[in-house]
Amino acid sequence: MNDGRRTWVASIAALGLIAITVSLGNWQMRRAAQKLEQQRQIDDATALEPLVLNAALLDHPSAVIGRRVRVSGRFDDRLSVFIDNRTYRGRAGFHVLTPLEIDGSERRVLVLRGWVAQDPAYRNRLPDPAAWAGEQSLLALAQPDLAQVLELSASAPPAAQERLWQNASLDRYSQWSGLPLAGFVLRQLDTPESGPVGQVALIRDWPVPGAGVDKHRAYAFQWYSMSALTVLLWGWMLKRRRRRTSP
Repeated sequence: MNDGRRTWVASIAALGLIAITVSLGNWQMRRAAQKLEQQRQIDDATALEPLVLNAALLDHPSAVIGRRVRVSGRFDDRLSVFIDNRTYRGRAGFHVLTPLEIDGSERRVLVLRGWVAQDPAYRNRLPDPAAWAGEQSLLALAQPDLAQVLELSASAPPAAQERLWQNASLDRYSQWSGLPLAGFVLRQLDTPESGPVGQVALIRDWPVPGAGVDKHRAYAFQWYSMSALTVLLWGWMLKRRRRRTSP
């Protein structure tokens, strides 16, 4: 391969690397902006009095999403599922997800009830969420859906009796359970109930979206720095070639 062709190949590779690293840096900055917006929405919601969630509001997600709500109802613990691979302060565990029945509506609302540690000896042994019977009154934040973790391949729909899931969403849960669901999820905020779940209280120390902004900005700086370094190396290579080929 002659010098001219090598230069073209190196230039194309450099331009491709620059485009990729700038794109990744921009993506990290967008993620930071999204988390700042999520935090702003949560802060705004916290400043408002909670809505009283009744049967009529279950049909109007746009009026509820982003707001704190107070709601009373009955958990259907028979249809609780556990979202796997959720950690809290370095400990492995599950998020507990249960439908809540509200008087006057056939719709159920999914409640993300909290985090519970897994059994260190038997990873697939699930705790019993049926520790609180009867009417429940709770404070929660309404969100559009559940956060997803990365899966290397699309997982099959859960079987009828399967309670341990890798990811959950409104659509997936509705198809699995056959229940009509409200178009939002409630993330429970109030203090844990006095009863145990598998002898461990549910933990609701939810991560703050704004806490991860600096991490995204640091990653963006790394990608932008790599792009700048590529530009410098590419320029140095072109300058060096010109010196070699000049008479």
